[in-house]
Amino acid sequence: MAGLRMDGVVVAEYARTAEEAADDLHAAAAVVGGEGVSGESYGALGAQIGLGESYGRAAGALRRQLADGAEALKSAAEALRHVTVRHSGQDAEAAELIERAGRVE
Repeated sequence: MAGLRMDGVVVAEYARTAEEAADDLHAAAAVVGGEGVSGESYGALGAQIGLGESYGRAAGALRRQLADGAEALKSAAEALRHVTVRHSGQDAEAAELIERAGRVE
């Protein structure tokens, strides 16, 4: 794209931030509970209406969402790094072409 400017350092920092956030989401998913919660945890009424099972399903859904979010952030970080590497490679190629042109004259 003509006129598009990219600061590789800034993009690399975004990638690092996204990866750190992904790690935080993975850590949060690991501690989302549900284990050890039974119908009795909420008393007779809780057992009768299935609060323990509902809590377990909600905890499972939250774990899946956190894991999905972490994977999305890791993918974004990888894509940002790819863009940074590709962009810096183009800069190096352009510099080499300019240097060669100077030697030809």
